[in-house]
Amino acid sequence: MEVLFINFNYTDMLNQYLTNIFITKNNLYNLYFNLKGEEISNIQKELENDILNFNEFYCNLAFLIKKIGGYPIMSLDENKTISTIKEISSKDYTANDINTILLKNLTVINNMNKQVFEYALKNYDISSINLVLDFNKYLGKRVGVLKNS
Repeated sequence: MEVLFINFNYTDMLNQYLTNIFITKNNLYNLYFNLKGEEISNIQKELENDILNFNEFYCNLAFLIKKIGGYPIMSLDENKTISTIKEISSKDYTANDINTILLKNLTVINNMNKQVFEYALKNYDISSINLVLDFNKYLGKRVGVLKNS
């Protein structure tokens, strides 16, 4: 039987990460549906992939929080309050707008992912390590593409 000892601050950190993932997911949907311009097809395919990756990670992170004895934040109000990433408004977005917004959001997510990894590594939390390592592969590639766009 696997015994996890995680302190309360770690659960808070994971919940803040979860709220940032939640707001980023909403931003991705907003960008997907409000994209304007010539490159719509290619960008929408990239955004679809982003949405799939974020949805999967969101669920896995919520289950991890529950596994270590916490409660994943699900309230819309709490998500808005705790997240360090802000919602974007519904309006038209160009390819350039999307790159700028995503690079900013994914940089925050990537930094949080590294913090969770460092904490998990210090505390031998294999569940967290595996989760963030998998997501880190996706984030690294995606941030690299956005920086070169």
